[in-house]
Amino acid sequence: MDHLFGIIVNRVNMNKYFKDPLIHFIILGVLVFFSHSIWQRNIVKSDYTINVTEEEMARQATIFSGENRREPTNDDIKALLYSYIEERALMREAQKLGLGDDDTIIRRRLAQKMRFIIEDIDTIRLPKEEELKTWYSENITKFISPEKRSFVHVYISPETNGNKTTKRANGILTKLAREPESWEELGDPFILKRDFNFSSFTEVNRTFGTNFAKSIFSISNNEWSGTIESAYGLHIVKVNEIVSEIIPEFEDIKTAIISQWKEEERRRINKKALAKIIDKYKINIINDKTNNIK
Repeated sequence: MDHLFGIIVNRVNMNKYFKDPLIHFIILGVLVFFSHSIWQRNIVKSDYTINVTEEEMARQATIFSGENRREPTNDDIKALLYSYIEERALMREAQKLGLGDDDTIIRRRLAQKMRFIIEDIDTIRLPKEEELKTWYSENITKFISPEKRSFVHVYISPETNGNKTTKRANGILTKLAREPESWEELGDPFILKRDFNFSSFTEVNRTFGTNFAKSIFSISNNEWSGTIESAYGLHIVKVNEIVSEIIPEFEDIKTAIISQWKEEERRRINKKALAKIIDKYKINIINDKTNNIK
């Protein structure tokens, strides 16, 4: 009877013991400590574990074949394996030392890889027909084929002729009026070609300058013009052919319109994704005069 009473008393005391908040705190602390120790050991173990998958070795073999134009031998595979393990080990040691924290090349490479991830859009929703037609009408200038002109010219060099450049140009212009087919024999050698076929205003402007391009696109067809000045010197020009501006019909270039729309939509999505990433960060711009905080 006394023995049974003792057991009951002990159980009652144990129940009171486990109800004590201090005991709960101690037990929880012990559990947290052991859990952290186990987690820390796993982290350390993973830090010093290098996994080499079959996919990675196949990738290494593919790179080797492309660079050396032959399949890798067993010795080559061993060398590739050792090189990969060496690279991973050195990379991890460098990361622990923080060697890449302020390295411009590494920063750019990582940013480039992140940009590739952002831009990797598999599918883009195509708009409905009416939506695409509306977009085309709003962006029609991107599909217009501009007016183009073919022309030939006789060049008069200021360096060669000096203060007689204008006089010589007038003399050549007079001769062309009598013998228009002799143009190839007249004038001075020109660094570029003498005849230009189906050039747009932008192309002529890029080659000769704005004033020259404006003159070319204002003179009449099949007539030798007066002297036109460019960055090179003086020119006597004849426009041989004019192709008017072409505005294509929607159905005729629908494929090109869809392609252009998808490209612009891709850029829009990429820009939005990049802005979303940047918005996560607080930007401090500090200089001598301002402290601009985003």
